[in-house]
Amino acid sequence: MAGLVRGDVRDRTGWGTDVHRALQDAGQPVTRDTACQVLAIIEQESGYEADPMVPHLGRVVKGEVDAVFGRLGPAAHPIRRALLQQTADGTTRTFEQRLTGVQTEQQAARLYREIVDFHLARHPAARRAMRLLAPGFVEDHNPITTAGSMQVSVRWAIAAGATEGRSPVAVRDSLYTRRGGVKYGTERLFAHEADYPDPRYRFADYNAGVWASRNAAVQAMASNLTGIDIALDGDVLRYDDDGVPRREPSNTLRVLLAVAAAHPDQLSDRQVRRDARLEKTARFDETDTVRVVRETWSRKHGRDWPYAWMPIVQLTSPKMSPGRTTQWFADNVDRRYKACLERGRR
Repeated sequence: MAGLVRGDVRDRTGWGTDVHRALQDAGQPVTRDTACQVLAIIEQESGYEADPMVPHLGRVVKGEVDAVFGRLGPAAHPIRRALLQQTADGTTRTFEQRLTGVQTEQQAARLYREIVDFHLARHPAARRAMRLLAPGFVEDHNPITTAGSMQVSVRWAIAAGATEGRSPVAVRDSLYTRRGGVKYGTERLFAHEADYPDPRYRFADYNAGVWASRNAAVQAMASNLTGIDIALDGDVLRYDDDGVPRREPSNTLRVLLAVAAAHPDQLSDRQVRRDARLEKTARFDETDTVRVVRETWSRKHGRDWPYAWMPIVQLTSPKMSPGRTTQWFADNVDRRYKACLERGRR
C-alpha cells in the first residue's frame, strides 16, 4: 500500500496503513483501485497533511464570525465586542487577537470552543439552557465545516460517528488526526454504491453530495424532454441548512411534474413528489419517475440513457479560491487517481 503513496510524502508507510485500515472499516475491498481513489482525494484536499494549514485562515474565520454576528443587526457590534474582547486565564491576548493568528483548522475549531466555554462558564444558566433547548448549538455554529486530510464534511462525520456512540467533540477532534481524517473521508467517499462508469463521478459526488452525478443525469434528461433549462446540480429538491427539504418546489421538481403532465397514464403529481424525496438514496433508481424519464429519453434519442452526468456546481468555500467548480475538483482528483494507478504498476 505504501508504494501507492506519492514518493515525496513523509511516512508513506503510515499513510498506506491508515488507508488500508479505513477501507476495511468502510467495508470496501482493499485494492489498488479503491486505495488510489482515497489517496487521490487526500492529495487533492490536503497534500498529505492531517491538519492542513490554510493560507489566511485567521482572516477567513473572522469573516465567518462576522457573518454570524451580522445576522443580529444593530446589536452585532456590542455583542461581538463583549464576546471577543476578553482574555482567558493564562493568556495575554484577547480572543479577537488570537483569532488572527490561527493557522490550522484544529487551532481555529479549538479556539472557537474555548471562546464558547469561557462565556458559558461565566453564565451557568445559559449553559443549562443550551443543554436543554439547543444541545447542538455550539457544534452547529463552529466556523470549520470541513476538516482533516480529506476535507470531509464535519456534519457528515459527526452523524457517522453517532452510530458508533461517539460524541460530536470526539469525532471532530479525531478528524484532525491522520487516522481519523482518513477513516471518515473514506467512509464518505464510499457511502453509496453507485454504478458509475467512471470514478470521476464518485469524486464529483464527494464534492457535491451523494448521488449528485446520478441525479444530474436525471435532471439533464428531464430538461431535454421538456425544453426547460434547469441547473444540473444534482439536487432534485431544495434543502435548508440542516439538509431538510423545503416546502417550496425546486425548478427540477417543476420539470419532473411537466414530464408527468405529458405522461398522465404513467405518472401523477403525487407520485413525482413522493419519488423526489428518495433522491438521496439508491431507491430513487427504482421509482416510476426516474423510469419514465429514462425510457422516454431513450426512445427520443434511440440510445441508452446516461446513468451519470457531471454536476454543475460552483464552489464557494471561504477556504477555496473563487471560480472553481465540481468538475474542476473531479478532474483534478481523477488526474491524481490515474497517476496513483501508474505508481502501482511499476
